[in-house]
Amino acid sequence: MHRKKRQQNPNESEKYTLANLNLRDEKSTQGNIITVIPAGSKVQVIDAAEDWYEVVYNGQRGFVYNEYLSKTQYTWTDAILRSYPDSASNPVAIVPAKSRVQVLDVNGDWSRVIYDDKEGYIFNVFLSNDGMDPGGYDFTYFDTDMVKFVNDNNIKSPTTNLITTNLKNRLTYVFKKGENNQWELLYRWSSTVGKPSTPTITGTFYITGRKPYFGSDTYRVKYATRIKGSYYYHSILFNAEGTEIINDTLGEALSHGCIRLAVENAQWIYDNVLDTTTVVIY
Repeated sequence: MHRKKRQQNPNESEKYTLANLNLRDEKSTQGNIITVIPAGSKVQVIDAAEDWYEVVYNGQRGFVYNEYLSKTQYTWTDAILRSYPDSASNPVAIVPAKSRVQVLDVNGDWSRVIYDDKEGYIFNVFLSNDGMDPGGYDFTYFDTDMVKFVNDNNIKSPTTNLITTNLKNRLTYVFKKGENNQWELLYRWSSTVGKPSTPTITGTFYITGRKPYFGSDTYRVKYATRIKGSYYYHSILFNAEGTEIINDTLGEALSHGCIRLAVENAQWIYDNVLDTTTVVIY
């Protein structure tokens, strides 16, 4: 099964503040406050690294904590943006499939979103993290036989590698393209994934760059390979200077949404997996 890659949106970097938000001069709650961004304001995202975003607001550049920014999702089919969380309410706009929306909050089965500067509600079923039909794969073997899962679904990757992560089992798998274009398992690694309040995104994504490290005044992670936005595969936690491991826990759900790996495994992805490689996370 070939899954078409979503086209990039020219407004990919825009988000909205969910509350009055301090714009700081560094990635720390101790950083100086440059200004207070009012709730509902649009900001331009320059860079994102797990819990802090670098943004521009009214020409001022600084850092904000990501829990107070809207969450990006995509319609996987044409959807109606409605004035209230009710299918009988007036339509505000038709949102085409593969469109990017900013989720402000979730009200039962409906998400309050902004699309094309219009605010309204979309039924949750029509949204996903990657713009793909959530039912597009057969997940029969996802928890029990990942090799069979990737080959039975004929998952495509623009490179000779493929990565999958099983959030339930907290395992990451790395494949290489073998004979007859079948995927062969290279590695199976224990992983730490997002905690319930800051879950790891699910869907199909494509590697889009890397950083040797990032962090804040309290921690540093190394060998970060970007999955999408502020979500990365990266190492376990080091101190802020990067000289000492402070948390080597794997196999748990406790991150801000990134997927943590042993240092040598994060480095292997960083050094060997090319941009545009397909990543499947469920």
